[in-house]
Amino acid sequence: MARRIPGEFVPSDVNLANDPAIMRAGPMAELLFRRANEYAKRNDRDGTIHAVEIGVIAFGMPGKATTHAAALVREGLWETRESGWYIRSFLKWNLSQEEQSDDRERKRAAAQLTNHKRYHAEKPQADCPHCIESEASL
Repeated sequence: MARRIPGEFVPSDVNLANDPAIMRAGPMAELLFRRANEYAKRNDRDGTIHAVEIGVIAFGMPGKATTHAAALVREGLWETRESGWYIRSFLKWNLSQEEQSDDRERKRAAAQLTNHKRYHAEKPQADCPHCIESEASL
């Protein structure tokens, strides 16, 4: 039986802590990197972190959040943007908002077609687009 992952999650490479770039950036930058990935996922940002949010993401961390962010930029893990930063690998590991929307739409359409075939073959329904489409082609 397949396991279902409860709720939303952000993937994390088990080798991240041993990545030379993250090691050069330092442990606080690594923590910021991990927290920022979670924050971007939770807020549907496709890897974008706004400068005004860095204090929230780094809450309770020693040192200046912007110093840790600068270390991530220096090591090529983040890119500086006009409004803040962009996590370069975010879309490598996560579907974009557009891809998620397309996936939801594809699943919705497939479920609608399944329901049409299962329940409307004998009794067409006025609110079913597949029934309407079938009647229009006759």
